[in-house]
Amino acid sequence: MQVVSADEHELRAELVREFCELVRVDSEPYEEAELADVVEENLLELGFEVERDDAGKKIGGNSGNLIARLPEAQCSREKPILLCAHLDRVPPGKGVKPRLKGDRIVSSGDTVLGADDVAGLVAILAGVRMARRVQSVLPPLEVVITVCEEKGLQGSRHLDYSKLQSKTGFVFDAARPVGVVIYGAPTHVKFEVDVIGRAAHAGINPEDGVSAIQTAAGAITRIPFGWVDDDTTANIGTVTGGEAMNIVCERVHLVGEVRSHDDRVAARVLKQIEDCFAEEARKSGAKAEFEASTLYKSYRIDENSEALRLLRHAIGSVGRNMTLELSNGGTDANQFNANGIESVGLGIGFEQAHSTRESITVEELVAATKLASCLILRS
Repeated sequence: MQVVSADEHELRAELVREFCELVRVDSEPYEEAELADVVEENLLELGFEVERDDAGKKIGGNSGNLIARLPEAQCSREKPILLCAHLDRVPPGKGVKPRLKGDRIVSSGDTVLGADDVAGLVAILAGVRMARRVQSVLPPLEVVITVCEEKGLQGSRHLDYSKLQSKTGFVFDAARPVGVVIYGAPTHVKFEVDVIGRAAHAGINPEDGVSAIQTAAGAITRIPFGWVDDDTTANIGTVTGGEAMNIVCERVHLVGEVRSHDDRVAARVLKQIEDCFAEEARKSGAKAEFEASTLYKSYRIDENSEALRLLRHAIGSVGRNMTLELSNGGTDANQFNANGIESVGLGIGFEQAHSTRESITVEELVAATKLASCLILRS
């Protein structure tokens, strides 16, 4: 049976209290301002200088990213590191009612919990407090709290990187146990296809029409779905079109994605998808318009990097073993690496993310906080 000290009991209670307070603040994508205000107030109380960039205006949201740094007078002369978490949570994320079920924090079951990524926010804020109890003057530290991460990393894509000095970053945002380090993630490309046929009355002169649905269906049966290879996936997620059952469908719009750890493979799969739609359109007499945009680029961190060197020591100090993993999902680490900040994603213990079954144990929340504190202290 694990023996928990009085100090540990106090820490657990403090973390549960702060976690529950933050998840009760609504913060779906594009609507993060209220939670941003709360987090900014916490950062200011911890002695940070805080500013918001204009990412919110660029993406149509009500808040920009928070960029915080400890004043130089309070810091030593070491190189700064960056800690990051995000404000937004996926729907249904409004009206979250957290509760403690044994050692596990869960929602009422009709919303997500929001541990993705309030657990990251708590780990960073409480980690700074914990570090301050050990030493009053901390090593140089920057904290970035992003908006709209759940919508293609839009906040970190539009982050003002000129305001940052760190060259090493740690993103507290992975649905894995504390100790797991996401050292690589894929390129993520979104594609959209418009198939344009010709309308006609389906019961009187269907022969005069060109069905966009039938043309799209022909292409869909030929393109790759799911795992293309060990490093690549492809999917079509939405298909919309048609006006009525008695009209030969004139237009169909499809939205899909390709993810790959190899950019050359991603390009090849995208070309294959585009060619399939073009060929089916030629055969039917329709037209296919294809457009692709890269949401974020892949990264893979060398095992001898500064980020992993710091993590080996910090994770060991928490009493965990470091496990390196590749992920097929993206985090703000993708954008940081693309902008010259060598960054990794960190497991912080939440489970069943993006569902109403989402939860996190208090033990993992404690471990994530201690990891943040060890990174801040470089201990």
